[in-house]
Amino acid sequence: MRNSKNLLKMNSRLILILILILIMVIYAVFFSSSSNKNSLETQGYLIDKTGIAFHDFNLMRLETGTLFEKDKKFLSSVDLDSRPYLLNFWATWCGPCRAEFDELEELWQESSALNGLAIIGVNVAEDEKKAKSFVESKSSTFEILLDLDSELSKDYKVTGIPATFLIYNSEVYDRWSGPISPSRVKASLKRLQEDGILDK
Repeated sequence: MRNSKNLLKMNSRLILILILILIMVIYAVFFSSSSNKNSLETQGYLIDKTGIAFHDFNLMRLETGTLFEKDKKFLSSVDLDSRPYLLNFWATWCGPCRAEFDELEELWQESSALNGLAIIGVNVAEDEKKAKSFVESKSSTFEILLDLDSELSKDYKVTGIPATFLIYNSEVYDRWSGPISPSRVKASLKRLQEDGILDK
């Protein structure tokens, strides 16, 4: 009888210890998640989609782009509502940026088959003459904007270029560092179609 009571006490203690351990694990997971969220929010990020906050813009554009009329001087994020677009940060001194221009032009030429995908190249902190000279030498026809004071690149926490964001209706759905890969962009668009965000 005494052994049974001792066994019962031991089992009760074991159950209590297991419950305490479980509570500690749940608390640790919750605390870690909460801390991570606060850390990201401090950096200007949000816990949605890619975890990257969308930022409005209204920047001067080069007349080399063919999405809008040549006399349009500025292009804003509002102009791009209801269509997916790549926001690509680049500069003429950046070798990988220069190398990926052909891939970006390829995607732009396939726009009609890619849910009307627009390509928006954002030149970072260079003057209009330098950016335009390079774009014309590449015969590129996608839109080019001038981030003269680097404010937009700072908003998007761009610390290295090229950096590209896939955006649709003011939501950031993907981000790539380094030269763009058309196949990866197409795969991301396909996922958005499968999720019902874009039309198939």
